[in-house]
Amino acid sequence: MTALNIHVTRRIFTQCVGLAWCLLSTPGQAGTDLQIMTEEYAPYSFEKDGEVRGISADILVMLLEKTGSAQGRKDIQLKPWARAYKMTQEQANTVLFTVARTSARENEFKWVGPIFQNIFHVYALKDRRIKIAQIQDIKKYKMGTIRGDVFEDSLVKLADMKITDFQRAATNLQTIKQLRAGAIDLTVQSPDTLQKLCRENGFRFEEFEPVFVLEKIDLYYAFNKDTPTSLVKSLQGAFDALKKSGKVDEVFQKYQ
Repeated sequence: MTALNIHVTRRIFTQCVGLAWCLLSTPGQAGTDLQIMTEEYAPYSFEKDGEVRGISADILVMLLEKTGSAQGRKDIQLKPWARAYKMTQEQANTVLFTVARTSARENEFKWVGPIFQNIFHVYALKDRRIKIAQIQDIKKYKMGTIRGDVFEDSLVKLADMKITDFQRAATNLQTIKQLRAGAIDLTVQSPDTLQKLCRENGFRFEEFEPVFVLEKIDLYYAFNKDTPTSLVKSLQGAFDALKKSGKVDEVFQKYQ
């Protein structure tokens, strides 16, 4: 065999090995099917025409496509937050979004993101004229929370409250309805989520007033710790590429 033939043979072999490695390292080809879960959390995830839409959902669909996965929007399930969170803690190859990445949660999951940073306010009805000067003042009022949400942990830690102090609900919409009905005095929401809930349910956004800034938090996709690290790294690489290309920003602009 001539030197030229040897060179060509080696080149073909290298290309074939590279192609095989790419196929094996993608979620779809590796046989790792993810159980993908989220909550009703507009504008980041919500059901429309029988499918899960929203900022975080659309970005995840792009990540799956970019990494060659056979999974897509049809595989995203809406579940109550507390149940989905527990499943993601306990079951391999599960992913939950959109999850606040905090120091307490850091070692509970593997992470892809950050998708965005959000500012979460404590809201009250404007006509109640509630004033919160410091976080401990929250204890004077009935606080509505989402069962298992990160802000329950924050309020327990920062405001010296107990889980039994909260009026707990399964969804943001339930909490807003409780606030409007006078069953609770306060709740924690992001402005974007509250605005969308108001538009879709005939509430006036002007009814509500932010009375305290609780936290600024980065939001991520959270994977069970036993999910293959190679898969998580592949999705993180895809996210970084989409972010750099401006595709992530385009999704945000679509929903604004």
